[in-house]
Amino acid sequence: MEAGDGEVSRDTRIFALCLAALALIILGSATLTTFATAHGAPQFMRWPFKVMCHGIPHRCLTIFGTQMPICARCVGIYAGFLGGLALFPLFRWASERAMRIALFVATTPLFIDGVTQALRFRESTNQLRLATGLTTGVMLGLWALVAIETRARQRFAPS
Repeated sequence: MEAGDGEVSRDTRIFALCLAALALIILGSATLTTFATAHGAPQFMRWPFKVMCHGIPHRCLTIFGTQMPICARCVGIYAGFLGGLALFPLFRWASERAMRIALFVATTPLFIDGVTQALRFRESTNQLRLATGLTTGVMLGLWALVAIETRARQRFAPS
């Protein structure tokens, strides 16, 4: 079957698999690292996460009585990617432009939260960081999948 005849394109399936793998590897390894450090493993196990996140302790979620190596917002973004994958079947025929606008709208609270915190107008909460990360992650995943699927449909559309 070619893309456009009811089946999700090969490119979209490959990207979805890569996105899911990325999110699961990062969230899973962050959770395992937190579990290990909570049970006596050395703190240097957290260092690899510094590449992808600041990991400021008071901005990180606490599980197993220990703070995770990635912040609440990053947890939300990666978990949101998985949510976007789950929602994709409902939105696969949406226009890429509409999804791009929705991504902009969904990212706006994250931007406002981050900027107002950086300018020291207020201190955000981990619940808000998690919520803005989830919203952005869901829409980023959805937009990327819809964009790839749209390109595939255009490529295989009859001329």
